[in-house]
Order: sequence, then C-alpha cells, then structure tokens
Amino acid sequence: MENREPIDENEEQLPENTGPIDEIEETLPEDTFTIDEKEETLPEDTITIDEKEETLPEDTIAIDEKEVTLPEDTIAIDEKDEVFTEDELLIEKDKVLLQMEAARKWIDLRRFIKSPQQQIKKEPSYAILISIPIALIFLVLGGLKTGLTPAFDNVLLFTVLIAIVPPGFLHYLRRRKIKKMEQYFPNFLRDVAEMNRSGMTLTRSVGTIAKGEYGDLTTEIAKIDDMLSWGISFEDALEKFADRVATPLIYRSVALINQASRAGGNVPDVLEVAARDAYVLKMMERDRASSMIIYVIISYMSFIVFLFVIGILSYSFIPVMAEASITANAVGGGAEQFMGVFDPETFRRLFFHAALIQGFASGLVAGQMGEGEAIAGLKHSVILSMVAWVTFTFII
Repeated sequence: MENREPIDENEEQLPENTGPIDEIEETLPEDTFTIDEKEETLPEDTITIDEKEETLPEDTIAIDEKEVTLPEDTIAIDEKDEVFTEDELLIEKDKVLLQMEAARKWIDLRRFIKSPQQQIKKEPSYAILISIPIALIFLVLGGLKTGLTPAFDNVLLFTVLIAIVPPGFLHYLRRRKIKKMEQYFPNFLRDVAEMNRSGMTLTRSVGTIAKGEYGDLTTEIAKIDDMLSWGISFEDALEKFADRVATPLIYRSVALINQASRAGGNVPDVLEVAARDAYVLKMMERDRASSMIIYVIISYMSFIVFLFVIGILSYSFIPVMAEASITANAVGGGAEQFMGVFDPETFRRLFFHAALIQGFASGLVAGQMGEGEAIAGLKHSVILSMVAWVTFTFII
C-alpha cells in the first residue's frame, strides 16, 4: 500500500497534471468560446454588411423610384402634347420660324460688318446700307446751300439717285453673271455625266472639266474640284456651290441630283436628267423674257408720251393761261378773282415732279414685268428719271 501510494500519488499527480491539462483544455474551449464569440461577432458584422447590403437595395429602390418618375414626366409631356390643337401647333411653328429668321438676319448683319465687300457681292441690296448715309449727307449739304428754292428739286433727285444707283448697278452685274453661269451649268452636268459613264470617277471628271472654259462658271467648277480633292463628297460640294450662287435654277438642279444619288440612282443618268431639266427651265425663262420685253418697251413709250404731253402743255397751255391771268388782272371788274394769279413756274415745277414720279414708277414696273424682280427695274428708273431731268432742264 505504501508502495502504491507513491504510485497513486504519481497517478494522482498525473491527474493533477491532467487536471491542469484539463484546465488548459478547458481554457482552450474558453478560447474557442472566445473565438466562437468572435465568430459570433463576425456574423454580427456580417449582419451589418447585410444591413448595408440591404441599404443598397433601398438606394436601388430610390433609383428605381427616380426611374419611375421619368416616365411620369414623360406622360405629363405627352399629356401636354395632347392638349395642343392643330392651330396652336401651327402658331408655335410660325413663332419658331420667325425666331430663326430673326437670328439669320443678325448673322447676316454680323457677316456684313465683318466683310462688307463679300456680302455686297453676294447680296447687292446690302449696298443700300452704304449708299443711304452718303445720300443723306448730300441732301443735308445741298439743302443748306439751296434752301427751299426750285433748285432743291435737283438736290432731291440726285439724293435718290445716289441711294439707288449702287444697289441697282451691283444687282445688274450679279444678275448678268448668274445668267452666264446658268447658261453653262447644263453643259457642265452633261460633261460630267459623259466622263463618268466612260469610266472616270467623279473626282477625275470634275478635275478634267475644271481645265476647260465655262465662262463665269469656271471659277466655281475649280472650287468644286478643290473640295473633291480634299475628300468632300460630290453631293456636299454641289450643295456648297448652290449656297454660293443662290439661284432657284441651281438650287433645283442640285436638290434633284442629291436626292436621286442618295436614293441609289445611277449617277450619270441623274446628271443627264438634271442637265436636261436645267436646260428646259433656261429655255422657258428665255422665252418668257422674249415675250415680256414688249411690256418693257411699252413702259418706255408711255413715259415718252407722257413727257410729250407735258411739253405741249408747257409750250401751249401754260403761256396762254399766264397771258389770260395778266389780262384779267389788268381789266379788273372781278375777272381777277375768277382767274386768280397764275404762276407758270409753279405749274412747270409740278409737271417736273409728276414726270420724276412717273419715270421712277414706270422703271420698277418694267423691271417686275421684264425680269420678275422690282429691284431689277432700278436701272430703268434711273434712266427714265434722268430723261425727265434732262427734258425739263434743257428743253422745257
């Protein structure tokens, strides 16, 4: 037993050691428990993450709500569109067009201020912005020198002439240039079509034609050739050419070519059709001018007849009335009250004013009837007004 005791002690010591081991083991579970707690803490964090994740769907829901709001606005816009009647839409469209036209005028004015010479060449009516101030200066200086005497009529006449001669002359030059360009335009299209049909590309065709002679159209063909060499398409080059020239005939032909080309038509055939159409329109315009020239001649003849009648009245009627007035005033007896005081110069001045007005108006009518534009009649107005001035200054 004594021997067993140490063994037992040892054995007991083992359990004692084991006891601490158990304690350690127990401690380990405690640590493990702590780890479990940490692990439990992790799910808590995970829960927090889940909460954040749940928050994200909430944001997503908010975004979805915003996305839902957009269709609501769209519906509101659609409802507004449905409220407008057809008349209101037409009114709104007219307002937009008027705003665009006003904006275009401001753009043209800024271009005129930037480059007056180029804009005047493109639109001769802009020359009146320069001629009117000069005419007003001449009117003021002439009025100060002559006063309200009959000589002031000459000042008024030349003031009007200074105002209208520059735009009228520039319009005449531009009109003549455009006529020559339109005369060669069908030949240009026909030549391009023939060269393209023979196998040449449009770029090479235009480049070859640019070396030829097409009158005033040659410079524009050279510009088209430059655009094609820069990589610009044939349709865009033609559109820019039409914008530079800005005539109804060329606008019509270019629109026909571009629409047919974009629709997949054969380019040579399209060019042939456009050339034929331009030629027919040019011939119709020539026939119209030939048939209307008679009315221009009638305007000149009627004005000459008017001057002839005034001349007869000035040489026959006015002197007789002047003598009758003098005789009535000399006889007395109430005859002077019937005749009054007859001033020949007053009547001649009145006839002079009537002749000037008649000549100016007849010129505008002749331009409208002969060329379809009133501004084209400014040259006729200047000619007829000068004829009236020369007649009353040196003849009557």
